[in-house]
Amino acid sequence: MNRLFRTVSTRYHRSSVLFKLLIVNMIFIILLTTLLGFNYSYLKTNVKEQVLRTNEGFLKQLSGDLSGEWLEIRNMIYNFSVSLDTKLLSNNPKNSRSYYPTLMAYKNKITQSNLQLPFRAQISTYFPNQDLVISSDGTRSLSVFYKNLDVKNGGETCRCLLQDELEHLYNFRNTIVFSYRLFPEGYIFVQIAKAELLAYLNNQTMLLDNVIVISDRENQLFVSTATLDPAIAEQRLPEFKGPLIINGNKYTPISQTDPLFTYTVLFSESQMQEKLKKANGYTFVLFALFFAVNLGFLFVNWSMFRPLRLMARTFNQWTTGPATKNEFAILSDTFKELNSATVSMKQEITEQADILEHNALLRLSTDENYTMKPHINRMLSVKYDSYAILTVIEESSQGQSVTLYAPLLEAALSQSRPYIRLHAHSDKSIFITSCSDTNALEALVSRVFDSCPDPVDNMLVFCGISSIHTRLEDIGKALRESTDAIDKHVPNLTHLKSVILYQDRNSDQAAVIHLSIDKEQELVNYTLKGNTETLQQFFDKTIQKTFKNLTFEQFRNMLRYLHDLLLVIMNSKKISVEEVWDVPPAFSHTYHLQYLFRQIQEGYFLVAKRSALPITPLLEQINQYIDKHYANPDLSLTLIADHLAITHVYLSTYFKKHSGYNLNYYMHLVRIQAAIRLIQSHPNMTMKDIAEQVGYSNAGTFIRHFKKISGTTPTQHVRLQQE
Repeated sequence: MNRLFRTVSTRYHRSSVLFKLLIVNMIFIILLTTLLGFNYSYLKTNVKEQVLRTNEGFLKQLSGDLSGEWLEIRNMIYNFSVSLDTKLLSNNPKNSRSYYPTLMAYKNKITQSNLQLPFRAQISTYFPNQDLVISSDGTRSLSVFYKNLDVKNGGETCRCLLQDELEHLYNFRNTIVFSYRLFPEGYIFVQIAKAELLAYLNNQTMLLDNVIVISDRENQLFVSTATLDPAIAEQRLPEFKGPLIINGNKYTPISQTDPLFTYTVLFSESQMQEKLKKANGYTFVLFALFFAVNLGFLFVNWSMFRPLRLMARTFNQWTTGPATKNEFAILSDTFKELNSATVSMKQEITEQADILEHNALLRLSTDENYTMKPHINRMLSVKYDSYAILTVIEESSQGQSVTLYAPLLEAALSQSRPYIRLHAHSDKSIFITSCSDTNALEALVSRVFDSCPDPVDNMLVFCGISSIHTRLEDIGKALRESTDAIDKHVPNLTHLKSVILYQDRNSDQAAVIHLSIDKEQELVNYTLKGNTETLQQFFDKTIQKTFKNLTFEQFRNMLRYLHDLLLVIMNSKKISVEEVWDVPPAFSHTYHLQYLFRQIQEGYFLVAKRSALPITPLLEQINQYIDKHYANPDLSLTLIADHLAITHVYLSTYFKKHSGYNLNYYMHLVRIQAAIRLIQSHPNMTMKDIAEQVGYSNAGTFIRHFKKISGTTPTQHVRLQQE
């Protein structure tokens, strides 16, 4: 071996200068190729593993959150099933004096429970012995409940909710219904609008460009944030091998299953991976360019062997000698290319390091137990030894997300301190920046906001700034603080551009604010009566007074409450959402309070105007319905209200005002008048038969009401007729 090495070394020293240059260049090219290949393989594997771990952590958190929400719904149903109020109402006869107060208290309890449920779920209770489905917006028969469910699901018909299982989950076009059986009889239904669940899932996918699919254990598709091909939807995604093609993009599925659902996340190559591929592509282009330049250099000097040998002899003698113009030009161009390639490679390496840091911070913001790579942790700890999170919300006067001030703020941050923009695909712009004084950071943001006048009238610009943190593991907490800074501050509706510092004392404020029962009924009456002037005064005085000193979060929840109340009124008047708004208010992603308030107020005025239009008088509809159905023993105030799609309180008040009669008294009056006609036309009929034909299941009740209305008993009336 030693002899072989000496032989090769001797031949190398005896070879020409050109041959030596060729050998050195080939060795350099081989080493560079190996280094670039190792760099490409390492970065590709490392980023791919980090993206996979990020998505697995995202799926674990998402499935855990959704499982917790489902558990909360099931616990609420169980509490209802064993509550004393449910037992008392189920066993309370409808004709007892305490029935209606008990029913009203039960409906109020349902309303309070609905406010606590996720996804704006709605609870309804069905008692077969009363044939009533009790909800927060009224009571109705099971058949009417089914019809309303059909309308919500675009005509999809179902009469299948009364099953023998203890609990069952139903998947409709627009609604998910969870049924729980009561003992000894009855059911509790929970309706969840798929639109609300989709809004929650879409909000979760803002951080990562993913598709979320929820299906049951039999692979029946419930919800997907993207439109799936039917052939894909019918397959079991957890068992699917290889990537899926959706809208021309490749997605890889990962799944997790709980007792109710299977959660599947389809993740694609993110922009970070695309940028990494692009960076490595530039690296290989530069390598190819360098290789071509070296080959050209060797080829040119091959034809100029004598000048090259003279130049080598000059260098060996350590004397400076003139070189040819052609050689110096080639050397100069070669070094320029090398310098350019070095600068480009440094830029690409810097970009790749930024990608890894960005990916690590994203993962850490969703999973505080995530352990970063040591070298990434060191780099981030040096940059962000103390930091704060900025959340910027920008919306036009129509509540649409815009991005005008975020680029200006990003430019200002780049000139003063290290920062990273965490994600840019949501309706918010979120930055992490090095910071030791939040007041100085607030002043910087204010200068940026004041430096540019609003390009759009009534544009909303909020910037929430978290407190200062020193541990990178607290980035999730800092992110929540920057959002809480906006949610917990008291907004000034005349000043739509604000910079808000996080204040810990605001964290425990109540989030849900609503009108009193009297004010709510007052608002409903003004709207249903079509009195727009009184309605305007109500909004100018009561509503403005209620909104005073509310936090941003409380303000939005109050507007959501008024919106839900308006939907109930619209449903009672058979007015669709499309008739009121071209674009309905979107509370899931709109923060412009002026726009939301204006939309809701205009909705109330439009419904009030519709209520004032001349239509078939309600009194006539009530009389016609009673005349047609008085023989029905179950005819009641609630049944008539459900048929007319109005509340029973409004029905009773309206009938008393326009007819002068109590509605229950009028129903008995119609029945007794019908009984008198039967007695006159069929004098041989028994009192029991007459009572049954006019809607009384009990002859004693019939005789009592007959005497109360006519002044005589039925027998006395027959005797008077015969005389």
